[in-house]
Amino acid sequence: MTDMRKLRGLCAAMLAGGAVFVTAACNEARETGAVTSKSDGKTSTAPAAEAVEDKDMALVRVINAIPGGTPISIWAGDSAAFSGVAYQKATAYREIPDNMFNFQIKSSAEGKALAENRENLKDGGHYTIVALPDQGGADKRNLRVLDDELKPVDANKARVRFINGVPGDTDVDLLIAGREEPLFDGVNFKSEAGWNEFDPIAGTLEVRPDNGKNILAKLGNAKLEGGKTYTFVLSGRPGKLELIKIEDDVAKEPAS
Repeated sequence: MTDMRKLRGLCAAMLAGGAVFVTAACNEARETGAVTSKSDGKTSTAPAAEAVEDKDMALVRVINAIPGGTPISIWAGDSAAFSGVAYQKATAYREIPDNMFNFQIKSSAEGKALAENRENLKDGGHYTIVALPDQGGADKRNLRVLDDELKPVDANKARVRFINGVPGDTDVDLLIAGREEPLFDGVNFKSEAGWNEFDPIAGTLEVRPDNGKNILAKLGNAKLEGGKTYTFVLSGRPGKLELIKIEDDVAKEPAS
């Protein structure tokens, strides 16, 4: 029996037994419906978690945050799962078997891996692979595999996470221009600051050094809408840093 099916059985048992609480994991297993994603003017749709789970599959996408302009390919085990992913682009989710995979950046099956990360994909789960530069030199790379933990969001809240993809010792803050309190504070290289929920807001997003005033990057006319989920990745080189934005609209799975 798969992990997700075990979880659904546990949730059902808790409900049948009159439990007064249900874990967040149960809510996600039961409620994560289709996901509509927008990035760089393109829209894609992924099926509901339960439909993917029934096929023993997971949903995976890639963000290329490696400056230099060369598209990358991500291999999952012996197969090229994603090919030709351009810099600052995000792919749509695609189905990959739920299994333990060694994800690698390389040009061919026999090519040398520039970076790798081993991850156990769970059936029905959503994952984002973020390809990053490395502090060790121009020929080095990093791979982060993030469990997206997607779920429907309250209509009065925006769900946001922020990843610092710029090598160096500078921790950074993500703020809305004109506001003192940062959305995320002191995020270091390769770190994913976790999900936070905020009241809907619009304005210019700014990235600054931790507790600093100078602006490293900004994204104008940014809208954090209620009921939606946002991923921001800081990318680029010093002097030309930019934010990659992905918007996810997670539907609630209809009751069966």
